Amino acid sequence: MTPTDLAPLLSRPFTLSVAARHGVGRSVVRRLVRDGDVRRVLHGVYVGAHIEDSLLVRARAAVMVLPRGAVVCGRSAAELHGVRSPPDPRDGARRTAPVEVVVPVGFTPPRRHGCRARVMALTAEETVSIAGIPVTSPVRTAADLARVSDRDTGVVVLDAFLRAGLIPADALAGMPARYAHHPGRRRLAAAVRLADGRSAGEEESRLRLALADAGVVAAEVGWEVRSAFGRVLYRFALAWPDARVGLDLTADRHWVRARPRSLAGQGWLVLDCPTAQVRDNLPATVARIVSELRLRGRGPRGAEPTGLVA
Repeated sequence: MTPTDLAPLLSRPFTLSVAARHGVGRSVVRRLVRDGDVRRVLHGVYVGAHIEDSLLVRARAAVMVLPRGAVVCGRSAAELHGVRSPPDPRDGARRTAPVEVVVPVGFTPPRRHGCRARVMALTAEETVSIAGIPVTSPVRTAADLARVSDRDTGVVVLDAFLRAGLIPADALAGMPARYAHHPGRRRLAAAVRLADGRSAGEEESRLRLALADAGVVAAEVGWEVRSAFGRVLYRFALAWPDARVGLDLTADRHWVRARPRSLAGQGWLVLDCPTAQVRDNLPATVARIVSELRLRGRGPRGAEPTGLVA
């Protein structure tokens, strides 16, 4: 059998039974693995070595060998929907996270290397197909992740789904009632109350929550300063328009002092906040921002009674 004959088989994940239907026996598959022409994706599932590893390939492999009705869920489902969610702490320093899947009620979750399975009941509307792979719907995926995450991570997840346009506002508002009888419903309700799809990324979401916890008046998220003709002149990650204070997330590694700037004929105070500082040391970042605001009488509760006081 020539490489051309094998190309249709090796271009997608396959099992030994699928290989047999193509006229390729178990010994041939083993030889192809030994020669480096084929690699193992999961136990019992193979693919051509030229196919780049991806979640899509691993997810397709997983549903081939799991019980009928298995559906990709959790962080794996989020990624297939195009949403990047914070990693599962259980994965530690693993380079490749397991494919998360759910099997129907009545099945025992299979223990298979490269998969993380659990039992869960899903309705028909809670499952969609992505590239032929059954995946939990955006609403179900987001709700499941928020239910098992801490408050801030839950908000990060919901913000990301909202930002991607995958969850309508009414569906978000209805999540607490829809999953009222599921474990983690209080975590979900708390995350729903604080979700805001205007955040541009995880760091903006976490910083917004941390500043609110520090007593800073709620900021406008993704605030745009526009010209008299409606042209966007500047976008702030967070802003307090009444006080004309805006916060920027920058690529700098070190703090830049607060700087005045004229925008649309108004004087703004711009706080430059390095994204890396938010990611690596959020408490110190919040303390620095609060200190800058307090110096100008615009700080949290207990500061002077000006625009940013709760």
